[in-house]
Amino acid sequence: MDAITLILACAIVGVAFLGAGLLIGRRRRAVAAPAPELDAVADALERLGRRLEEAEALRRSDQAGLRSEIGEQLRHVEATTQILRRETGQLSAALGRVDVRGRWGEAHLRRLVEAAGLLDRVHFVEQDSRSGHDGGQRPDMVIDLAAGRSIVVDAKVPLTALLEAEACDDPAARAELFTRHARDVAAHADRLGAKDYWRQYDDSVDVVVMFLPAESILGIALREDPALLDRAFSRNVILATPTTFLALMRTVSHVWRQEAIADNAREIHRLGRELHDRLGRFAEHMRRVGTSIDSAVSHYNKMVGSFDGRVMVTARRLSDHGLGDGALPEVVPITQRSRESAAADAALTPSIGPDPQRAHLP
Repeated sequence: MDAITLILACAIVGVAFLGAGLLIGRRRRAVAAPAPELDAVADALERLGRRLEEAEALRRSDQAGLRSEIGEQLRHVEATTQILRRETGQLSAALGRVDVRGRWGEAHLRRLVEAAGLLDRVHFVEQDSRSGHDGGQRPDMVIDLAAGRSIVVDAKVPLTALLEAEACDDPAARAELFTRHARDVAAHADRLGAKDYWRQYDDSVDVVVMFLPAESILGIALREDPALLDRAFSRNVILATPTTFLALMRTVSHVWRQEAIADNAREIHRLGRELHDRLGRFAEHMRRVGTSIDSAVSHYNKMVGSFDGRVMVTARRLSDHGLGDGALPEVVPITQRSRESAAADAALTPSIGPDPQRAHLP
């Protein structure tokens, strides 16, 4: 049994080695002679590799161009920022000067008034000097409200505390500067109310408008001091920003348009009354002329009657005795009269029969 078992085991091992050899040979032949499908796969993989290399090269080129463009844009932004910083510094320095701020406020005030449709030297006057109880005073603008009324406007630009607050980084210091700005606006209103501008102009509205050329000037002041408006009103001072002031000027412009319409209506009424009076006088003259014509006709008819009854009778008798070459012409009376006289005669004469003179009336 052992010998048989050993022989069988040797046979199995031999068969296994033989099969392994055959399998290895088959694989070697497959590698040495690849199938057509594997060739197509290899070509596709090669093309894919080339496409990936081209895409990578293109991506690198685009990234280089993008980096260059971004760099150029950053340099442009930096240059623009430098210009803006320089101009902002110049503007801040200019607004730090009181005279420059004043001219800016006056120019802004004039633009708003002209935008509302008002005309210089017609509806408003700038820098009108008047002598008050405390000496000469010169408001920035006096606006005519029509009907002899006017309102005084003065531009104020309290920006010192706001500019300092803009340049400050400390929140506590900024809050203190905002509070100081509210006090500056209130101080301007108090001084403006003490000038009594409205007393220098006849029939002037007893208030003065304090024009602030930026909404933030009044907004920050009201945030810090909510009672600022009421305190200014108590001193006859109206705080106005560009928005509220433009609305006020539009109202004034509308009043002027309505006043112009009323002036035209009054002028038309005056001309109508004048025309009516002239027509009445002209009709009276025509009536007198008609009366004179009727009187002349009446005298003419009387003369014709007298001539016919006292002169023509003898002349006809002379013709009958052979004197004269022909018949004498007849002189007939005028039977037409004016409408007014005929109507008066008709009212006075009883209606008995047809009147031969009235038969020829037009």
